Amino acid sequence: MRVRLSTTLNAPPEWVAAQLQSTAVFRHITAPLVRFKRPGGAPWPSHWSPGDLPLQMRLLGLLPMGSQTVRVSIEPAAQDGAWPTLRDNGEGTLMRRWDHRITLQPLPDGRTLYTDDIDVVARYLPWLMTPLSAAFAQLFYRHRQRRWRQLAARHAAAPMADPLHTQRAFDHLLAAFARDASAPPATRWAWLEAAHVLGQTTLSLHWRSHTVMLRYALQLRDLREAGGQVLRLALVPLGHALTQLPIGNTGRARVSALAPMAPQPHITRLIDGAMAAARL
Repeated sequence: MRVRLSTTLNAPPEWVAAQLQSTAVFRHITAPLVRFKRPGGAPWPSHWSPGDLPLQMRLLGLLPMGSQTVRVSIEPAAQDGAWPTLRDNGEGTLMRRWDHRITLQPLPDGRTLYTDDIDVVARYLPWLMTPLSAAFAQLFYRHRQRRWRQLAARHAAAPMADPLHTQRAFDHLLAAFARDASAPPATRWAWLEAAHVLGQTTLSLHWRSHTVMLRYALQLRDLREAGGQVLRLALVPLGHALTQLPIGNTGRARVSALAPMAPQPHITRLIDGAMAAARL
């Protein structure tokens, strides 16, 4: 039974193709729904290579799902302008066939059309378990594509960032917020939103962005915003522990604390300026 899902990633295909080679990225995008481990605690290779790689799977990191052999190969591009297809024609304890192809198609605006194409056949009771496995594949690959969109949004916000560079750019944004004390609140909030987007994937910076937001909300006597910041401070450690971070989220109380967001142009401009200043 076949499942086909596509999504648009806010990143060029060159970047997506490079990430596809990384086993660490694979573990990131599949977590926390499914956790993969090497049998016997064997180390992971840094990159995928053609051939077989046996893995153990656990649903939510808790429920054993048996073994799965990832069988990687590269196929020529299916159409002009597309990238070569990454294929995992694997099998496992529960699956007689789990044939997964990933295709990348460059879009005119520089983004990437990313497609997962999966053909599944269950090993046991296929008349019943194959449709159930296809339903799980729908859930699993929608989860993976959501995580891909988050990674691409992070790349769009700070494509060349290293930890020290990010720290300096984050400090630059907070310093600009402090210097801009006479500016309207909307202007000052933009500095803090940019700092939140930039520092969100680093626990210490993420925490700092919300503490500054809380202080500013109290200064403005905005109780709704202050209450939202208290809630977000409580969620920060949990989000990092579970690696469930809504990438691109501005951190404000007026938006959902759990919703990934594409960076707005004015936020991207502030981040780009801070990243440039941090290089000086």
